[in-house]
Amino acid sequence: MTNMLALSGRQHDGRSRSLRHVGSNRGAGPLLCLAIVVAGCNGSVPTLSPEPLASPTARPPFPSLPSPVATPVVAPSSTPTPTGRPGTFTASGQTDLPNLVDTAALLNDGEVIVIGEGAAALLDPATGQFRSTGSPLPYDVPYGPNLSIALQDGRVLTFNDFNAQLYDPSTGEFTLAAAEPGSHRPDAAVLLPDGRLLCVGGYALPRGATPLADIYDPATGKFTRADSMRTARHGETATLLRDGRVLVAGGDDGGEAGGYVFASAELYDPTSGKWTRTGSMTTPRVGASATLLINGEVLVAGGRDADGGFLVSAELYDPATGRFTKTGSMSVPRTGHTATRLRDGRVLVADGSDENGDPIASADLYDPTTGRFAPTGPMAAGSEYGTAILLADGRVLVVYHSGLGTVSADLYWP
Repeated sequence: MTNMLALSGRQHDGRSRSLRHVGSNRGAGPLLCLAIVVAGCNGSVPTLSPEPLASPTARPPFPSLPSPVATPVVAPSSTPTPTGRPGTFTASGQTDLPNLVDTAALLNDGEVIVIGEGAAALLDPATGQFRSTGSPLPYDVPYGPNLSIALQDGRVLTFNDFNAQLYDPSTGEFTLAAAEPGSHRPDAAVLLPDGRLLCVGGYALPRGATPLADIYDPATGKFTRADSMRTARHGETATLLRDGRVLVAGGDDGGEAGGYVFASAELYDPTSGKWTRTGSMTTPRVGASATLLINGEVLVAGGRDADGGFLVSAELYDPATGRFTKTGSMSVPRTGHTATRLRDGRVLVADGSDENGDPIASADLYDPTTGRFAPTGPMAAGSEYGTAILLADGRVLVVYHSGLGTVSADLYWP
């Protein structure tokens, strides 16, 4: 998915899908988003904080503000057998639950919930086995969920078009949450330091990118309208910065053929509740990933450009200067991929789709100390628009569609 604290899950490329989480095999039309991201819309789950790495270049110090509150993560009761070599993926379990699509979230007990249209399953990373859990309530539209966010209290909020549901792991049941105001389906959601959820962009009736933003408060169970973004965006990234602000970048205008792609970016300040513009990316991007690095910068990688070309390039956003600068490029162009910050500060970029619309089985590691990507072990199978989750033991779980009616998982061993 995307930066762990910026739970945007999957990022989007603005094309529609038939039955996929965050947009697989898209043609023209609205996109169902990820997460986790990250995207970060990177997908995206709070991570354990490793020791800071030295920044490759000297930069002004960041404000000494409180660090974001991370959702507590409890390691699985059993320690997994070290069957994988460093830098490799191994296949985990799979499930053939009907209509299950791969939007997923990490629970406080270390298990992962995978939520789909009318079905859900729990995956135990220690055993690689799926088992059924409560079923999501029926939706009014023929799509699976597009976004699932783990809240600080352990519940999971999952979106599908213009409503939301809550999964309670203590009961294993789904209940209908308050509806998003104004028939607004967000593309990305970011867990703020105070536990509230900022939901941004996406589509609003009668179909088209929207600048709308809403705040979901788990304490009251209600959505409230926040200040609108300066630009209506679809397929954008959303990333929680170290100082508590949220960076939203790129996306398109929601046109039927992908529309106009933006290079612009803006910042949300939860203290003032206002949006302000910041520097623009060096390249317009939609369907990119965005990942918060240990030094406070944001790595934005891949996606599609204004001409529909798939991007191999990446860039860095520096909150201290408000500017984007180019960095190293991935080994292959990709969009709809996951990006996960590892414990040592490197970023694992995996899966996605290529210029032919085919799923990608390769993965890259970005090293912020050198500013370069390097290929790492291939995935067990190609995937696109999966959900990547950093587990408590430091491994990365990538959940994805492996074929009609099946969902599989790969484990990456750093």
